[in-house]
Amino acid sequence: MTRAWTPLVTALVPTYNGAAFITRTLDSLAAQTWPNLEILIGDDRSTDDTLEVVRRFAERHPNTRILERESNLGWLGNSNDLMANARGELLFFAFHDDVVAPTYVEALVAALRDRPGAVLAFSDMELHELDGTVTRHAFDELDGLESAMARGRVMVHRPGDWWVPNRGLFRASGFAELGGIHPNERGEYSADWTWLLGLALIGEFVRVPEVLCTKHYMSGSLSKRWPHDADQRVALQRAGIAEIRRSARLGTVQKALLAGHLRRRVLGRRLPPGIKRTFRRLGL
Repeated sequence: MTRAWTPLVTALVPTYNGAAFITRTLDSLAAQTWPNLEILIGDDRSTDDTLEVVRRFAERHPNTRILERESNLGWLGNSNDLMANARGELLFFAFHDDVVAPTYVEALVAALRDRPGAVLAFSDMELHELDGTVTRHAFDELDGLESAMARGRVMVHRPGDWWVPNRGLFRASGFAELGGIHPNERGEYSADWTWLLGLALIGEFVRVPEVLCTKHYMSGSLSKRWPHDADQRVALQRAGIAEIRRSARLGTVQKALLAGHLRRRVLGRRLPPGIKRTFRRLGL
């Protein structure tokens, strides 16, 4: 009889000034049907009552740990430190404006159990905009792709809903292999794209076609404040090439081909003449 796989799963909760809405995120974690769950919260020197809110939650839920920062690390530094301190074999980000269904962890663990070669399992998402608009987002471009090169070619285009898997459950070994989420020359801008590109080069992504995660955009949400200009796209393109070169799963020729493919594109857009000149000047 096959022994059941019941890995410890760590929910990574990077938070900053989330006192007004983090409780619903934490309550959704407390309601998980998965029995072996660690909740790890990193408060990034919040200036509101976030720390008091999460302390009260931890008092009621002994599977919770809080990492209190001596200085503000930013979302990227906070996230990397949470991954480094997690005890779980499987990890997922529970951002403080997200809510997950009670069966979220259970369903994604089952998806990874059935696909031992996969590095990440994720669900469809429901997105609530500030104006009340609700949309469903599904990322199926990687479905059935077993080749790292094939997955890489998809991810270098940065297709529309590329970000959906960032709410997925991934193996801690993926973090160990990549060394975390890497910044680019413009800082933290879309660093989760290069993170997902790196994971896609490690193994398959498994989609569970159900809405198990809901994102609520809040006023001041970081992704709403980033500029999306040419300089940002160039920096992100260079970071993508660096991620490809770091890959331990591609050979030299494969890296050159995939990096060349990214050089000919700027994250899903054809290169305008001005960007082409910039790339030549930078030696890209």
